[in-house]
Amino acid sequence: MAEPLRVLIVDDSRIFRAALADAFQSIAGARVVESVFSGEKALQVLADRPVDLVTLDLEMPGMDGMATLQAIARFNRERPDRLPVGVVMISSHTTQGAKATIDALKGGAFDFIPKPSGADFASNKARLMAELAEKVSAFQTHRTNRLLRMGFSGKEPGGSSGALPALAKPAERPPRGAEAGLAIVGVGVSTGGPRALGTFLPLLAARVACPILIVQHMPKGFTASLAESLGRQISVSVAEATDGEELIGPMVRVAPGGRHLAVARKPNGALMACLNEEAPECGCRPAANVLFRSMAIACGAHSAVLVLTGMGQDGTEGATAIKRAGGLVLAQDEATSVVWGMPGSIVAAGLADAVAPLEELPGALAELSRAGRRTQP
Repeated sequence: MAEPLRVLIVDDSRIFRAALADAFQSIAGARVVESVFSGEKALQVLADRPVDLVTLDLEMPGMDGMATLQAIARFNRERPDRLPVGVVMISSHTTQGAKATIDALKGGAFDFIPKPSGADFASNKARLMAELAEKVSAFQTHRTNRLLRMGFSGKEPGGSSGALPALAKPAERPPRGAEAGLAIVGVGVSTGGPRALGTFLPLLAARVACPILIVQHMPKGFTASLAESLGRQISVSVAEATDGEELIGPMVRVAPGGRHLAVARKPNGALMACLNEEAPECGCRPAANVLFRSMAIACGAHSAVLVLTGMGQDGTEGATAIKRAGGLVLAQDEATSVVWGMPGSIVAAGLADAVAPLEELPGALAELSRAGRRTQP
């Protein structure tokens, strides 16, 4: 059985530090070793004692969450023979908080938890415990897999630090999706998604001329900031999807947090986005399964889906529908995934037409599309 994660709580609110510490007491896979009120104090603790995971408030006086995250990244780089300290950001639901959270995730934070709001103490506590337990489980899996890849030698295969490559800049190559016959591309992603998308999306957008729809597991209020951030990296239109919107040509649409995204045909045959608030699937809303199933119905063999880093199995059922319709299914490989849950489930189910490192997936999709390979399960 794995040793519990050693957790450092960093928050300027004494009340919320106590709430986090109380929640961690119910999580078998973690134990709090210290609780401090500032980024400066956090760095002192890291220098003095072993820590595996930090919960880090974004908004603090003095050294704020982003500055502390950057300092922890430097701390990790200075000890390449040790597993890096992971960071889970604690974020507010404000627009400013959402933007800062996306920046933190793209800057190397493992994941984030929205700060509970409202007056229902029992509900807030239960939600906080559930969120923390999920993040602890995912991070423990991530660390275990990383240790296995390192072979306990302290180095990743090939001497890599295991971090994702630097964020890609907008590519200049012309789109080639039209000649490949793709009508739509769907992407399902969860833990590690914002950073992965920052690398992957410019490469994908340079290769396809059809709409790209993204389901990133995020709560309401955060996906608009994600879309805005991604839009700064590519020249095509990037935005949250809106209900009834026509999906034409090169564009990127992100499923809004708290709503499922699907596609359908208008009477004139045009593709349109459809949003709903039906029950979560695989514990998620939006869910990749919903999008993928609708793509299989609306676009059949002219569909392709890519399942990237993330925990759980969302996307597998929908990818099965894509395969049955003659479309393409691709999965990110384990080595470049933060958590190989969603893509691993695709591979285990025998659905993947290709399994490739993050940066190579767009090229693999283009090659498969040109070859016209549409295998049936």
